[in-house]
Amino acid sequence: MINLTTTFSIPRSPYLIRANSRILCIGSCFAENMGQRLADLPLEVSNQALGTLFHPLNILRGLSPQTLQHSDLYKQGHLYVHPDFHSQFMGENPEEFITKLTEIKAKTIAFLASSQYLIITWGTAFYYEDQVLGRAIANCHKQASTRFIKKQSTVDEICLAYKNFILKNQHLKIIISVSPVRHTRDGMPENSASKAILRLAAEELVRKFPDQVTYFPAYEIMLDELRDYRFYQADMIHPTEQAVNYIYERFKQTHFTDNLLVISKRWQEIYNTLQHRPHPLQFPAHREIIERLRKEIEADQSGVDSSKLLAKIDQQILALS
Repeated sequence: MINLTTTFSIPRSPYLIRANSRILCIGSCFAENMGQRLADLPLEVSNQALGTLFHPLNILRGLSPQTLQHSDLYKQGHLYVHPDFHSQFMGENPEEFITKLTEIKAKTIAFLASSQYLIITWGTAFYYEDQVLGRAIANCHKQASTRFIKKQSTVDEICLAYKNFILKNQHLKIIISVSPVRHTRDGMPENSASKAILRLAAEELVRKFPDQVTYFPAYEIMLDELRDYRFYQADMIHPTEQAVNYIYERFKQTHFTDNLLVISKRWQEIYNTLQHRPHPLQFPAHREIIERLRKEIEADQSGVDSSKLLAKIDQQILALS
């Protein structure tokens, strides 16, 4: 049989994720895709609480205590936005908006403090410096381009910042990946250089902190195992759902304990049953199947927190009433 793709093995992580673990996911939209899938399992997940962030240092800024200033806010029509947060966060009243962002940031940092795992996906080494604020920002929010200077971080800059962060958070096991989404607006050669910087920085951190940091090759899986354009959306930039699911399966095999792998498979089977839409005449029989599943889960004595699965089952039972 002809091999139509390049495959490679991924070593099993020495820090396997167990059921009921607390995990914070942050970074590019690829981190969000992973977080959404992890949140369906018996895991406590904080997924992209600060919105999408692409640059390694902007991600660290989001995870570090700081006083948010009213003077940092940008105006967008009658709304206010913050340069360190995604555009999903907007407010009409600057004082109330700053209070809201401060609460979100404090909750995220508190969650991180009690987490066992931090999953970070870096998107780009490029960033913009606001000449008015005199510092790097995460989002230009469509402000005048003359206000910003585009810059590129070096491997040393990224590693130095993360070294300090890792030493302050020695309770964390950190999984770093590089987003497979290409930043084509930077230019293809420039995007390649940017991804190379991120990859080298990740490699250096794994080398310096082997007891805390691992690298998951999402970028390499997309470029090598899934290099065909059928695995890209219509924009030819973002991975399809099929591609993301494939990478997630590789992630599970790399980072889950055997027990969590078994749970993941079983829960997915149950989710598939819940997503089934029977003919109205079959509602009673289908409800009986789901109620039987509920009893099985309630009787489980393994100590796994099944509350989120039971909640979804109850919703389906109610819908079939």
